[in-house]
Order: sequence, then C-alpha cells, then structure tokens
Amino acid sequence: MFGSRNRDLKDFKAFAHERAIHLDLNVSPVENAAKLAPLDSIVAAKRLAFIGEPDHFIHEKYAYRTAMLTYLARHGFTRIGEELSRTDGVCIDHFIEGGNSSYLDRIASYGYHGGLRDDRDDTPTGVLKDSYGDKYPLAEFRAEQVRFAKTMRAAASQLGSGANRLRWFGFDVDALPGCAYEDLAAMLDAARNDSAVASILDGLRRVPGESIDDEIRRLDSVLESCRNQRDHLSAVLGFEMGEEAAHLMQWLRDSFAYLRMIIPITRWEHLNPAMAERELMMHREVMRQLASARPGERITLLSHDAHLCRDASAIRGMSAAAGPGGKSAPPLGEFLSRMFPGVVFATWMLVGKGRDRQQFADLRDEIRLVAGSLNAILAELGECFLLPIDRTDPRARLLRTEMQLVMDGNVSLHTAPASQTDAIFFIRDVTPIRT
Repeated sequence: MFGSRNRDLKDFKAFAHERAIHLDLNVSPVENAAKLAPLDSIVAAKRLAFIGEPDHFIHEKYAYRTAMLTYLARHGFTRIGEELSRTDGVCIDHFIEGGNSSYLDRIASYGYHGGLRDDRDDTPTGVLKDSYGDKYPLAEFRAEQVRFAKTMRAAASQLGSGANRLRWFGFDVDALPGCAYEDLAAMLDAARNDSAVASILDGLRRVPGESIDDEIRRLDSVLESCRNQRDHLSAVLGFEMGEEAAHLMQWLRDSFAYLRMIIPITRWEHLNPAMAERELMMHREVMRQLASARPGERITLLSHDAHLCRDASAIRGMSAAAGPGGKSAPPLGEFLSRMFPGVVFATWMLVGKGRDRQQFADLRDEIRLVAGSLNAILAELGECFLLPIDRTDPRARLLRTEMQLVMDGNVSLHTAPASQTDAIFFIRDVTPIRT
C-alpha cells in the first residue's frame, strides 16, 4: 500500500515538474497571462470558467485573479461574476464601464451605509456576528477590492467598449440589504408621473420603525402589484428596465428574508437552511446572466473553491456544520456543471503557508502546511505556478485519488482534485489582505 502511494507521489512530482507553468506575482497580469497559452486547447470550447479561491482574506488572491481574468478575457470570457452582493456588483460594473469612481463609494460591502436603515439594528447576534462587526477587516477588504476594480478597469480599456466591453456582476445575496432601494428609485424616477409607477414608488418607501417582518410583507405587496401590472410596466419602462426592476425588487425582498433567518442563529448547523436559500439565489442570478449574454459571450465566476466544486458528494468534510448549499441545495459549481456538461473550465487555487485576516474567533489566522496534504506536496515544487490536470497522463493518477486539501482557517476537505477542477493555481506563501 505504502509502496504504491510512494510510486504515485514520485510519478506525480515528475508530471508536475514537466507541466507546471511557473508564474511571478510581482510582474504584470499581462506577463503572467501570456504564459498560460498551454491552456488554450482546454478553454477553446468552454462557455463558463470557474476561478476558485480557498480563502477570501489573503492578499495574493488578487494577483491570481487578475492573471486568470486577463488570460480568459482574451478568449471571450468578458462577463465576470463575483461572490459579492448583487447590488454592489452593479456599482462595480458602472465603474468599469465609465471610470466614475463615485460608484465605488456606494458599495455596502465596502462600508457604504447611505442606503441602509438607521432606525433598526439588523446585525446578526449569533455565529455570523463577527462578519458584521468590528472584527471584520472592512478597511483592508475595501482597499484590496478597490485596487482590484481599478486594475480590471484598466484591463477593460484594452478590450474596447460597447457590446464587447468587460461586464461585471455580483451573484450573492445582498448581505446588507437596503441599497437596492436607491437603485430602484433611480430606475423608476423618469416614469414617476405614471400612476402605476407612482404607486410602486410609494410602496417602496420605507416606513420608519417598521420591523423586518413588516418590511418583507411590504415588499411582497409591491411585488404582487408588479406582477399584476407587468405588461403595463414593460410598456412604460421598456421591457428590459421593467424586468430588471422586478428582479431587483425580488432580490431586495429575498435578501431581507435571508438576513431575518441568520440574525439569531447561534449554532453553525442551524445555518444550513439559510445557506441553501443563499445558494439558490446564486443559481438564479447566474442563470439570468447566462440568459442575457450575447452570442459568443462567455462567463467567468469568482468564488470560494467549495462554491465552485463540480461534485459535492465526492467531497468529505463538506458535510460538517454549514457549507455552500447547506446540505440541501447543490453548490453553484455543481449546479452549473450539471446544467452545462462539458463546457466548464475550472481552476482551484490552493496555498501553502502564511497568514490571512480571518475574522472568526474559532478559526486561526495562521495558515500551516499539513504533512501529506496536496498543499504540502505542491509546496515542494515551486513558489507560484499553475498546474493543468491531465486526466490521460498516468503519472497524474494521484490527482484522481482522494487527497487532503487545506482551505481557509486550516479546515480540510478530502476529494480527488481531478473530479473537481481542471487546473490548480498554487501559491506557497501568502499574507493577509492589506490597506
């Protein structure tokens, strides 16, 4: 048994030494992207690309993202979805399109509170309180994300404008719901003299002191009015604007419903129903983006490796506590891989050692190499590289067996990497996100 494992490991190292594409995070994304030409034949017939990351709070993930996105954009993957609030994604898209940095000042995930209530405290009080309180690295997250957006804005200028421009969207629940009210008001304002639109605007007006239950009921009533007057609203607003307004109202309502679910939860396993609802919202938004994509336009998704797995049933460790899909809904990557078999290109990022800026008290911010894990094996092979997975090369058979992969908080999962991804992007030493 051990002899066989040792042979597998020796063969894998030989395979990796031959196939690994070594990169330098200190050079421009264009230079790194140019080295990824060996992926051309793999991505040629794909419609979707997954760019997975193991940890949201490491600085080096941004160089990884920009290198992969720069490469993929040259192959038609010009619509980019990020695991970020849908409403915030709209602001990023406006910035990338026109360069107006004021849009980056209106993002709730980056600290904007102008669209949020000040007459009610919706802060979670249980297991997720650290994601909404002082322990969350807001200043560092905002600084990294703004730099990333500006980098992508510069990259977008190389692709052109109009129909072929780089587009951005967020596909996650609005974790801080309320800013969508501002967007809805702006969308409907030009037609406010129409009685139906005026009635909807009146229904969208927040009532001082209303409970979260009352707010959801009010939004349900507005949505019912929209459904009853759908044809009229399409005529007044235009079909696309009418559909977007209705979709945004539904998203706002469902985001408040998600928030209502998570506020009191004090045990991780009780979070699963909310995680399932969140994942289903992700499914819905990505499918909507696919439906609206122009012919030939391809989509890239940025999210955690676990959200972008191909087969959750082939992962041990995903069943612990609450994870993507909450044990009842398929993770986004699995859902899409089933819907569009054969046209998904996936990359998972793994890291070796260092630190992140973890906010949860029960997770360590020190990242350690775990002996025997795939992370530790890759750390012997180089500092930073992308390794395409060749399922036909017998020397890579180790990747077709169950292995330990270490993710954020030093939490491990066990799976056969070849069953989940087409390439592994490895960075040996990582540091926390920074201002």
